[in-house]
Amino acid sequence: MAAKKKYLLALNLGLLGFGLLLSLFETSRGKEHFLGKSINPKHYIFSVGNLEENDKILSSRKLEQNEVTSLTLKIFADKQYDYDQNIYLAEGNVKALINGGILRSDLLSYDKSTGILSAEGNIRFRKGGQYFRAKEFKFNLLKKEGSIKDAYGILDLKNVVNDLKIDAISNQAKALNSTNDKEINTYDDGIEFSFGNIKLPDNKITRSNKSIGLINNWRFKSNSISIEEHGWKSNRIVFTNDPLDPNQISFEGIDVIAEEEEDGRLLITSSKTNLILENRSKIFIGKRIFGEKKKKRSKFQLILDGKDRDGLVLVRRSNATNIADNIKLELQPQFLINRAILGKTNSYKNSKDKNINLSDLFGLNINLNASNANWSFDSLNDLSTLNTSRLFNGLRHSSSFRIPILEESTFNIFTAYRSRAWNGTIGETEIKSAFGGFIEKSQYFTTGSLKNNLNIRIGTGRYEAEKFENSEMISLWRSSIFSSLDSEYQIWKSNKKNLYQNHLTPLSPVLINSELVLRTNIDSAYFNYLNDSDQGFLKLSIGPEIRLGNLERDYFDYTKLSVMPGVKIKFGNSPFKFDNAIDLKTINISLMQQIYGPLMLDIISNLNIDSSSKNYGEYYDTKLGLLWHKRAYECGIYYHPNNEAGGLYFRINGFTFANSTKAVF
Repeated sequence: MAAKKKYLLALNLGLLGFGLLLSLFETSRGKEHFLGKSINPKHYIFSVGNLEENDKILSSRKLEQNEVTSLTLKIFADKQYDYDQNIYLAEGNVKALINGGILRSDLLSYDKSTGILSAEGNIRFRKGGQYFRAKEFKFNLLKKEGSIKDAYGILDLKNVVNDLKIDAISNQAKALNSTNDKEINTYDDGIEFSFGNIKLPDNKITRSNKSIGLINNWRFKSNSISIEEHGWKSNRIVFTNDPLDPNQISFEGIDVIAEEEEDGRLLITSSKTNLILENRSKIFIGKRIFGEKKKKRSKFQLILDGKDRDGLVLVRRSNATNIADNIKLELQPQFLINRAILGKTNSYKNSKDKNINLSDLFGLNINLNASNANWSFDSLNDLSTLNTSRLFNGLRHSSSFRIPILEESTFNIFTAYRSRAWNGTIGETEIKSAFGGFIEKSQYFTTGSLKNNLNIRIGTGRYEAEKFENSEMISLWRSSIFSSLDSEYQIWKSNKKNLYQNHLTPLSPVLINSELVLRTNIDSAYFNYLNDSDQGFLKLSIGPEIRLGNLERDYFDYTKLSVMPGVKIKFGNSPFKFDNAIDLKTINISLMQQIYGPLMLDIISNLNIDSSSKNYGEYYDTKLGLLWHKRAYECGIYYHPNNEAGGLYFRINGFTFANSTKAVF
């Protein structure tokens, strides 16, 4: 049986990998119109300007106040020609100021009769955070269509709408004085895709977990882009988030169409999309829709749940449905793959019947959310079976109603049914039911060089949970006060100067400095129970965290080790198993170690070192991870042996590009 479970675990983690590529590369909206959306030829009246410092200046006349300003155009060049007041030609070091944007080329022409504006030779266009290069650019101001040949560009999606908006008055002055003076590429944000039922730890290299939003900055290239009135299209466009070449990851879009929505947003659709790793491995990820408005998730997801669902589960995801104002409902049906393979279930401890029927192969997750400006409500309901005879044994419920009060404090009313809890070396225990309320406050502050994070919680509730001595259920009211103070003091840090973007290693999105940090944690709590029992404890943990190496060599060039011994002073006892203070002497160990190249090992665990405890020498809350860590992306697999959970993740890092980023990839 043990061998069969190990085989199933390996199979499950392997199958999770297939689902990881189903929902990659979802970006927010953006516009890519060079000259605007509403063009009227009568607004483009050109006249010969005065000669200034060997440059001839071609400028538009000042429009009357009652005219609609669509475009202002000023042209500086070595040579300028005017043919019959119809064709204007600028040649040599051409610089055109277009609504605050700067267009440079070798040759620029405008045909008033056809409305065609053309640029050729070493074309560069910059406005705000947007940058484009091309060999040829043509745009018909009358038909509102054009083309770009051999295009390369940088898109700042967060600001693209404002940067490229046709507003001659406000944008011109802004753009003429704006330059990108950033000298280095910096790690900014990211996108993360995960499959499984685990909570991923914070990134130990970047010391942050920014991969929760979107990537704002992209480099792109295309042989040809066709511009239309309400968007653009291309047979092939390649995007990359990587600021350096050769890029480590890119996305190839085939038959790409960008259409402007009625609300002014741009929706980009790629009929075929390929994920390209290291310019070698190409993985087809299907049709993709990029855009904030119609952002879609993958319809299916694989999770691993060995406790409630006997292993691997296929989840059908859907977007939340608005059932009323500010009320959303999300339903996620599930198919229990391992339970179907085994033909029985081991998930229900209170039931001696392990046989299953068809309804046991399906589960359901029901999430309800309601909110307004002053409060929020969440209800999570998880059914591991649709068998009515097992319904209450297969249901897990939690709900929370939150109201902000005072400064940075929250009042919370909660309910729970069959809530899972883990308590050190005791392992998993169950809270059958609970309800109550508490006030919680969190605050971050600094004291000199000391960084601190303070959390305080005061509350009361009624709990029906397992008795400490055995599995018998008891029900009691509990009042509690809990506080936690985490502090960090930097003892030493290596001093590396003049590190620019080209010094970013292939293995890290940030520049790494070796350092030694002292960390402390103080936890204190007091619990009072209605049966006249009480419990209190004070826990102090202190220890060093050292980081060595900078990921510039292929092996053993990065080690991050944290060792935190902890001592807990306790009085009294809890009648419950889930909150009884145990493991009075512990060591928390966290290690991230480069093995070879991008292959990294990540281990987090706790060890009971109390010689008087019956659980002396036992490890608990262990998390094992094997990572592939690169500058532009990373992926990994995690497994939690204590609760038989695991999963995979894929993270794409985002950067703010420097002004020296090369126009090639």
